[in-house]
Amino acid sequence: MKETPDEEVADQPEDGDEDSAQSPSTGAGQTPGKVDSGAAKPTKPDGTVPPADAEKAPAAGVDAGGSTSPSDGGVKPGDAGTPSEPPDASTGGEPSGPVGGGDTTIPMTIPAPSNGAGEIRPSTTVLKSGKSGGKDVWDFENKKIGVNNPVDCEGGEGQVTVFEVEDGVTVKNLIIAGGQPGGNGIVCKGNCTLDHVYWEDVCEDAATNSKDGATMTLDHVIALHASDKMFQHNAKGGSKTVIRNSYVSDFGKLWRSCGDCEANGGPRHLQIDNVRVEGIKTTVAGPNKNYGDTVTVKNLYVKGGYDAAKDKPKICQEYNAVTDHNGESTKLNDGKSQFNTATCKLSLSDVKSY
Repeated sequence: MKETPDEEVADQPEDGDEDSAQSPSTGAGQTPGKVDSGAAKPTKPDGTVPPADAEKAPAAGVDAGGSTSPSDGGVKPGDAGTPSEPPDASTGGEPSGPVGGGDTTIPMTIPAPSNGAGEIRPSTTVLKSGKSGGKDVWDFENKKIGVNNPVDCEGGEGQVTVFEVEDGVTVKNLIIAGGQPGGNGIVCKGNCTLDHVYWEDVCEDAATNSKDGATMTLDHVIALHASDKMFQHNAKGGSKTVIRNSYVSDFGKLWRSCGDCEANGGPRHLQIDNVRVEGIKTTVAGPNKNYGDTVTVKNLYVKGGYDAAKDKPKICQEYNAVTDHNGESTKLNDGKSQFNTATCKLSLSDVKSY
């Protein structure tokens, strides 16, 4: 397909190898989060022309331009976590004051889409960097965008990627459509920053770090409802995923280092700072001990808190991974949360309650 000078629709999505071991069977969308009339989800990835107030879906994509800040409205967290979590009296919503580092609040509300019911694009969109004829910052002004993804969210691998992001690109103020049009979310092909990016209802993964040695930074993001992983880390060679000032709800794993990729290895690193989570089905972090992964945590806020006596919810589970899909990765230490180890570099004091 002919390449455009900035945003390009790719012929084929890239499907990263991902950990398939011990995925929760619970479906998405069973804990906090709802969509109001200003954020109605696309129901089918059928390429229907968006409403009049929505951005058109040209073959080569769109330049959003401008800069806006997200407003309140749209998807809001509910009151309850999963049944295994301790009860909590919080009613959700925006925090009333500074948390964590002291000068930022964690967003907990997805803004209403600026393009109404949203747009379904026919195939993967490539966001090219400035040096490749595109832009280093792509601001979508809170537009909601999905992709024509024919693969069911529970149908294994092969979901279509919504956006491929080139090295050096920042994506901001973007809502990824919920359910099947959310496909394989965003795949970073190098160093990338996802700033005020929102996922209504994750299909396969929200975002994937796929370039060896690169850093994927997620800042002020909200991700809701994933039956397994939210953020997938396939890149090796000291690559890093940074999650900060963000809210993630109803998921199997917040972050997983690939457990069975082709030519698998490491090390991979996760840094968490000033993040609120709830509805954890499996664990917050899943590093591979045998590949030298590390998890560093500051100011992780768990709804209802962490119950050390019951080890609920799990915070950092160490794994032994495999390569080339040669079997399945295995949990170490009977699957118990690990603290102050060479892999799980966090202490109990780093995990707080809200």
